[in-house]
Amino acid sequence: MQNEEVLNSDILRARLAQLEYGGSNTFNIDEVRKIIIEETGTAPPKNIRIFYSDNMEEFDDLKKEGKDSGFDGTAIHFYDAEKGINQTYIITRGSENAEKLKKEESGSPLDWIYNSLGIYAGKETNQYRDAKLFSNIINEEVKKFESNQNQIVVENKIYGIGHSLGGNLIQMLGILTGSYERVYAINDAPPSAYQLAAIDVPFKDKLFLNFNLNPNAFDQIYTIPPKDLKAFAESYYKEQGKNIHHLTNEEDMLFAASELRGFLDLGSRTMLDSNPNFESIRERIANLSDEDLYEMQKFLVKYAPAYKAGGYDGLIKAMTGIDLVLLQDLKDEWEGFSITDNPVDTLDSAWETMKKFDEMAVSLRDFIEQLPVLAENIPVILSIFTDLTSEEISVIEGELAGMESDVIEIRSMITDLMSMSTMEELLTLNPFTFYENIKDIKEQFEAIDSKINGLMDRFDKIFAAIDRAKLDFGAAVEGHSLQQVSNALAKKGRRYEGGNLILYKTGADGKKIEVNLSSSVRIYQRGMDSYEDREESLKRYQAAYDAVFLDDFETRKRHLLSQIQDMETNPRAFRSVFNLEDSEISSIQVHEHIPPLPPAFADRMEEAVHHFQYQFDKGRRLVTSIKTSIEKMFDEERDIAAIFELR
Repeated sequence: MQNEEVLNSDILRARLAQLEYGGSNTFNIDEVRKIIIEETGTAPPKNIRIFYSDNMEEFDDLKKEGKDSGFDGTAIHFYDAEKGINQTYIITRGSENAEKLKKEESGSPLDWIYNSLGIYAGKETNQYRDAKLFSNIINEEVKKFESNQNQIVVENKIYGIGHSLGGNLIQMLGILTGSYERVYAINDAPPSAYQLAAIDVPFKDKLFLNFNLNPNAFDQIYTIPPKDLKAFAESYYKEQGKNIHHLTNEEDMLFAASELRGFLDLGSRTMLDSNPNFESIRERIANLSDEDLYEMQKFLVKYAPAYKAGGYDGLIKAMTGIDLVLLQDLKDEWEGFSITDNPVDTLDSAWETMKKFDEMAVSLRDFIEQLPVLAENIPVILSIFTDLTSEEISVIEGELAGMESDVIEIRSMITDLMSMSTMEELLTLNPFTFYENIKDIKEQFEAIDSKINGLMDRFDKIFAAIDRAKLDFGAAVEGHSLQQVSNALAKKGRRYEGGNLILYKTGADGKKIEVNLSSSVRIYQRGMDSYEDREESLKRYQAAYDAVFLDDFETRKRHLLSQIQDMETNPRAFRSVFNLEDSEISSIQVHEHIPPLPPAFADRMEEAVHHFQYQFDKGRRLVTSIKTSIEKMFDEERDIAAIFELR
């Protein structure tokens, strides 16, 4: 059949989805071709084009406007007129890791926040907006390509692949646009009814009508019994979701989280068990009461506007009262403060630092107000992934209480600092008294900074207690990874590591033998290419040698014989050459003797060519031995020969 799926297996789709996390540095045509050859043993389509969202002007413009949602995507267009292939695969990237909160490191954990606020709470839609924009841009690019072809053999088919958050976005595109032939979601964050209601107005209208809710009060959606909401939404989207196929690790943390209220299960599903020794945390989440989940959802909904307005820093400020940007500015201001010989400069620097401390006092007042809210919600959230003992709970409660007393003391110290002296008073002091006062101010700076560091240490102790109480969270995180998915899908005797295909077997001596096939193929192909290049260079050198010596000698010889013939056939034309004034020349006879080039000219070159050709052939045999030895060692792998030879 024409236009059969190019990426027609779970392992192909999983490996290409993993490429997406490397961006354009690793997601290139060579890698795509390599993976297709390794998994199928057949040649990929002739024409492969790749598009990246981070190379598109439209997304650059969004970033300049401060509207960066954290979305990333890649698209592959396969076209082969002879094979009747015309297909586009939209691959949406999954959740990125949270970045360290350093001023010099731009960015923040946008994707994971979107997972909670956008999917679970239904309060953020910007990543879906950007995913739809990317999909539309790719469709237009394919149409432009098709318009430049003499004949389009088949209509373009669009497929979607997504992992984690990317799996959520690609499902949303499939459900709401209806333009995807099939959607493949790997360890995905499922769509939620809350998320769909925030994006799909017709669905929201029917939902609110069915449950007799006020259409102008969106938050009433959280009062619908979760089972009723799930049943209504799955019935509504059943037809649109029938072309969705899920590939899911039992251990995956997002699969466990799909027990939370409001998540939908559409389409078909293939389950994998990549770690038989680990039981999913799914039951733990299922045992949470709906009341607790509702409270956690309300907690997330409450802070969605802060995230939308101020991004990650705005969210942290709203949840804790701590202004991370201000805190970093204060640290920078304090680190830049120094007492110099110039009183005016010293005073300016001191005053700027004092103002930052004063701003921090206001921020810490907000923190005191938020502490009860945090204390109420943190146990529910932690109960999903941890088994906190009474001792660990006591540690957390003690540190939270200590934070409150620390903050009160810090605010008091800042009040004392601001009342020490005004700029005008300091400027009227004599130099000695001025610098004494400045030293007192600096000491107060140091005391406040030390207290702030102590406050942050309390956060570290809370995180340490939580870390000690983690319940196999690492296994759930690992189960979420595409690397683990690929290895669960691998054929017997295969595994994957860092994008490479590893073959393994047990030898006759009982020891395990492993071969990095991807690396071996690279060595083989580059080695063969190298010898081919050298052979071509040798041919060019031989041709140049022949032209400079042998061919040039023959050319000169022909030119000389031509001149001799001209003299013998036209003797009168050469009268002036012999300076004969009163005589005539009736004939000229030239007795020429042109010795040939010494045999050494040709012999030495022939010896050199023979020597180098021997070395090339020897090198080829050595490189080929890599291929043949692997073929013999893993004779059950029928496609190895093709994997080595196909490009």
